[in-house]
Amino acid sequence: MAMGTGRPWWAPPPSAATAAPSAPPFPSPPSSFTADPPAEFLCPISGTLMADPVIAPPGQTFERACIQACVAFAFSPPAVAVDLSDSHSSSSSPLVVVPNVALRTAILNWCDRLGLPHPAPLSPDTAHDIVRRLMPQRSSQVASSVRVRRPSVVEDLVQEPTSSNSRQRGDALEEGIMGVLGAEGAAPAEQAAAMASLRQATRENKEVRRQLCTPRLLAALRPMLLSADADVQVNAAAAMVNLSLEPENKVRIVRSGAVSPLVDVLRGGHPEARDHAAGAMYSLAVEDENRAAIGVLGAIPPLLELFAGAAGATGYRARREAGMALYHVSLSGMNRSKMARAPGAMRTLLAAAEARDRASEAEAAALRRLAVMILANLAGCPDGRAALMDGGAVAAVVKLMRNGFAAPGSAEEEYCISALYEMSRGSMRFRGLARAAGVEAALQPVAEGAAGVGRDMARRTLRAVRGEDDDAPVTAGLLGRQWDDGSVVSEGLVSIRRPPHRSNYAGPSGSNTTQF
Repeated sequence: MAMGTGRPWWAPPPSAATAAPSAPPFPSPPSSFTADPPAEFLCPISGTLMADPVIAPPGQTFERACIQACVAFAFSPPAVAVDLSDSHSSSSSPLVVVPNVALRTAILNWCDRLGLPHPAPLSPDTAHDIVRRLMPQRSSQVASSVRVRRPSVVEDLVQEPTSSNSRQRGDALEEGIMGVLGAEGAAPAEQAAAMASLRQATRENKEVRRQLCTPRLLAALRPMLLSADADVQVNAAAAMVNLSLEPENKVRIVRSGAVSPLVDVLRGGHPEARDHAAGAMYSLAVEDENRAAIGVLGAIPPLLELFAGAAGATGYRARREAGMALYHVSLSGMNRSKMARAPGAMRTLLAAAEARDRASEAEAAALRRLAVMILANLAGCPDGRAALMDGGAVAAVVKLMRNGFAAPGSAEEEYCISALYEMSRGSMRFRGLARAAGVEAALQPVAEGAAGVGRDMARRTLRAVRGEDDDAPVTAGLLGRQWDDGSVVSEGLVSIRRPPHRSNYAGPSGSNTTQF
């Protein structure tokens, strides 16, 4: 979610009909005022100021609706460097576009400086008309004869403000979307429009999210997640995240069979769709009833791969969402053993815990924190303890405590101590590893410090290292701690916002509540 905006980073900006009524109007420029926008702010196809700029291969930026219209008609205007002649029918190499966030921000800032209204995205019909005019006469006549269906009822209802007849509007919205998705031979452009409408409808309206989470619509969403069309897949995955935000929808979504296609997206979907799929897994895993199913259905290996960020191909947000999903999944005892035995799991987690090679140290610290949180969970089962010690986790955790990552009294320090304490329980092997790593020097200041769970765990770990008998369990474990709003979680680690006086890592009934 974009910091300070109240909406997710992937969601399109609200339209004039859905914008907050308290937003101040733009000042009106003088009647004689004229402003010529920079050339890079204009779409090469439409010549208008871009509202939703996207980057298409080999690096050109266009208004999204215009490039989608070119794909729909398999036509490449002179301004488009890439050949789109067969992209409409080719399922093996669909055109992939990436939002140009930096350019969009520059355009909005330019408008604000001059007191101009923000540009509105072009409708599909307008974009189609623009592209038809650019096509040679014969091609244009052929394009005009092609019936391009558009879920007009969906578009209209999405823009309609909330009112007392929301149930009727929700039912009509579902029918409009299903009318497109259920139509035989529906084109990818039509499916993409329906998915974009569903994504927008579920972005801000909680009641719509509840109404649209029906078995029929969830069943129709599953094949959209597996679509070869990038726009269809991305919008379907984002809509799934939005639907999962409501607590009553989480179990319903998992029972509908949505986890398996989400796992497929995690494994090999469009990069932006993978980001959304990781967010959906995180949102669903907050509900404890879903955790075992998520593990059984194969989500752990692709989540680990995403969290690892192999070859730098994965962005920070996707890694963070995958890490939060793994944390919640690892709260299930059944999944701890499964995760501990997953090939490369310990290597991935320990590498993330020690990583310092990212451009942003804040991002690296957040990922390290997540890795230690997961390691502390895994240390709570025999398979996890063995795998951690095999992978060198004792030395790695001690190093984190001694190099400044885990500041005294911090939540990070308690997670490190918890991992060491759990590994020390009933393990003769731990003693040698801990002594070699210098665990006594790391834990002694904590053991001599102020009373608390961390001090108790540190003392018991030191007794284990010294061979002293101490089998009594710590009465209040770290994993049961209720974090306050000022904890590490509320400082930018998590992309969800929870109500006041609720645990940031809530127990079995915990839920994420941010509107996407």
